[in-house]
Amino acid sequence: MQSTFKFLPLQSSWVAIHPQPIGVVQFIGGAFFGTFPTVFYRYLLQKVYDQGYTIIALPYRFTFRHWSVAIGLVREQRALRVTIRDEAQRRGYAYKIYEEDPTSADKNYVWIGHSLGNKYIALLELLTDLETKSEQDVLGDCVGADQYQEIEDRLQNVDFKDISLLNQPSILMAPAITGIESAIPVPAVAKFVKRLGLDVKPSVEETHCLIKGSGLFGLMGLISFDRDQIARETVDWLTANLPHKPAQRAELKGEHLTPLGYRSGDRTLSDTVLQFLQAL
Repeated sequence: MQSTFKFLPLQSSWVAIHPQPIGVVQFIGGAFFGTFPTVFYRYLLQKVYDQGYTIIALPYRFTFRHWSVAIGLVREQRALRVTIRDEAQRRGYAYKIYEEDPTSADKNYVWIGHSLGNKYIALLELLTDLETKSEQDVLGDCVGADQYQEIEDRLQNVDFKDISLLNQPSILMAPAITGIESAIPVPAVAKFVKRLGLDVKPSVEETHCLIKGSGLFGLMGLISFDRDQIARETVDWLTANLPHKPAQRAELKGEHLTPLGYRSGDRTLSDTVLQFLQAL
């Protein structure tokens, strides 16, 4: 069956449905560029699609409260899989993969992130433990009571399997776990807002604390770029402090925005992502 790379607006995401999918890739880009993933990341996503993956491009959402976005992203996944299944069935495509549990060890659901989008993937990885542990065991003393309450409110009537990344590998490209300076691109404005006592939640320090206390992050690929000054601090911290060493690791030539591209992009990066997908 001929494979045509085309994004459809389904639920709150953009989906390129493969006729014979070998897996499903869920992608979250960085601030601003990730708001329009089908434009700014098109080259990379098409290369992944051409290898047999259905692509779910989740638009980046601007907010200071990152727990709400992370939980919101996965709360939509079950309904989204039903919508994709129905659309694939209508088109005569293979659709069984969308009826299966994505957390099963033999299934092929993968997350890919770029820049600040990786923070949402990291938070979902942390929340994966909630299926078997209490909030206190997962969050410990890393965050304040307000974040405990926010997570509790957001998880009302949620099946923990729906927010679990269990057995779902992730590929982090140029991860940037930063503060409000990434949410507000004008440095002077970001500093002013910070002086008012406002910052993203969880903060950089809180996120680091949560990751260090976790036993997860075992199925992960980490890609960095040698001239990337935006993600350098995060990459160095992750390399030194992750509970497990990345299963796949590569530093490529390039800058923070190397993953971007519409008709053309970085071939070495796309080849590396495909190698990681196969290995993970």
